[in-house]
Amino acid sequence: MTSLGVPVHMRFGDIDSFGHVNNVVQLQYLEDARVRLSEMRIEGIEGVPDGTTFRKLTGGHLTVVGRQEVEYTAQLHYRLDPIVAQVWVSHVGRTSYVLNYRLQERDSERGDGGTVFAVAQSTTVQIDRGTGEPQPLTDEQRRFLAFYQAEPVAFGRRPGGE
Repeated sequence: MTSLGVPVHMRFGDIDSFGHVNNVVQLQYLEDARVRLSEMRIEGIEGVPDGTTFRKLTGGHLTVVGRQEVEYTAQLHYRLDPIVAQVWVSHVGRTSYVLNYRLQERDSERGDGGTVFAVAQSTTVQIDRGTGEPQPLTDEQRRFLAFYQAEPVAFGRRPGGE
C-alpha cells in the first residue's frame, strides 16, 4: 500500500477530562494528514509535472470534506513519542475522492505500526470557489491520487451490528 505517514506529536492540552485524547482532537490529527497529503511534492508520475502538489493541481478550486466517518478502536492517552496518522486514497469519483486514515502507534522494534487507535474515511469534494458547485477532477489530479490508492479501511463496528 502506498500511503503517507504523518508523525503526530501530542500536546498535553489534547487530553480531555477523561484522561484521553478527545475525539475532536483526533479529527484534527486526520485533518493534518489530509492537508499534508495535498501539499506533498510528487516526482515521477507520468502525466503529472514533477515537483507539483495536489493543491496546485486544483487550479483555484476548493476541496471540502463532504462526509467523514471515524471508528475509535482504542483509547489514546498522552505520550511523548509521536503516533502516526496514515492517509491513502481508496476511491476516485468524478468530482470527489475518498481518503482513508489510520491513527496508530509506531512500533520501532517490529518496524510497523503498533496499536491502532482509530480508523476513518472522508469524502473530499472539489467545488468551484464562486458557485460552490462540484467540479470534475482533472486527469492530472486522478493520476496524483492513484499514486496513493489502496484498499479502503475495514470498519469493525457498523450501526445495527452487534
